[in-house]
Amino acid sequence: MKRNKYETLSFILFLIFVVCLMIYMMWNFLTSIIFATIIAGTFYPFFRHLVQKTKWSRNICSLIVCLFIVLVIFIPGVYLIVRFSKEIMFFYEGLRSNINEETIDQIFFGNHYFSKTTSAIFQLIGRDYTIPSIKEFVTEGLSKISLTIFESLNQLVGNIFSFLFQFFIMLVAIFAIFKHGEELQEFLLDLSPLRNEDEKLIFKQFNTMNYVTLVSNGIGGVIQGVLAGIGFWIAGIESILLWTIFMIVLAFIPILGISLVSIPVCIYLFFIGKVWTSIILFIYCSTIALLVENWFKPKFIGEKVKINSFLVFFSILGGMSVFGMAGIFYGPIIASIFLTVSNLYLLKYEEFIKSNREE
Repeated sequence: MKRNKYETLSFILFLIFVVCLMIYMMWNFLTSIIFATIIAGTFYPFFRHLVQKTKWSRNICSLIVCLFIVLVIFIPGVYLIVRFSKEIMFFYEGLRSNINEETIDQIFFGNHYFSKTTSAIFQLIGRDYTIPSIKEFVTEGLSKISLTIFESLNQLVGNIFSFLFQFFIMLVAIFAIFKHGEELQEFLLDLSPLRNEDEKLIFKQFNTMNYVTLVSNGIGGVIQGVLAGIGFWIAGIESILLWTIFMIVLAFIPILGISLVSIPVCIYLFFIGKVWTSIILFIYCSTIALLVENWFKPKFIGEKVKINSFLVFFSILGGMSVFGMAGIFYGPIIASIFLTVSNLYLLKYEEFIKSNREE
């Protein structure tokens, strides 16, 4: 009996060691594999539908869907990243050339609330409230922000061979998941000590959250970003592509979303004398955000997932602080799985919890 316990414990420890060794070996590809799982989970219904309708082999259907992903996600994504980095530099250079004494005097030294507030802030941080000091402060701030974003984008595509290799790994992983997805899922379910019903519920919630994060938020983000970008263009704002892409990304963040860009722009228009333009643009952007968040997304998602907007908001912020930009996708998925596991725990131990409360 003792020998059996010793053998079981030894085997479990050896299994943990091998799993850790496998994770360590695959660590450099972990991000690519995770993104492959997210993308494959999102496109799997499309793949299954293609197999059922065409009766083609899984290999051919996997290749078709992978090619579709390359054409729809990869190529446009690389193009937008390159254009976005160029727009940032153009925007920075344009702002730098427009920061002159007349502009600073108009914005920071007028007889309005903004100038008084800014003056108080400068006094609080111990800086002189003069035209030269403000020019230096604004230029320095813009330089830091622009260079930070530009360096982040350069790190993403700077090493082109590493970038292409990681994408190739992701594509191979997507192909493998499409081809062997069901066998892989069964293998993972067999390894897990949980009941099959619980495991399948976790898998279902994972795939559902993928759909919500990528498809629903993606389409909603494009709608908000493009329509708000058109409003910016009509209002005479420059670097439209920059702001449009920026708002598409920010639209993934609930509650705040495109308001992180639209409100500062409206304030800027207000203080340079375009009062009615700023008011109309604010109403226009707010209406777009409200319609997409409160009508389009609930209609599009339906009853697929119910998760509090504030939890999604904090999970995205927390995910971004830990995983960087990938946290936009990781955060809500982790939060969704946490809620699913918590609900399973409550259901399993409901009677035990009730009896403890009664005592």
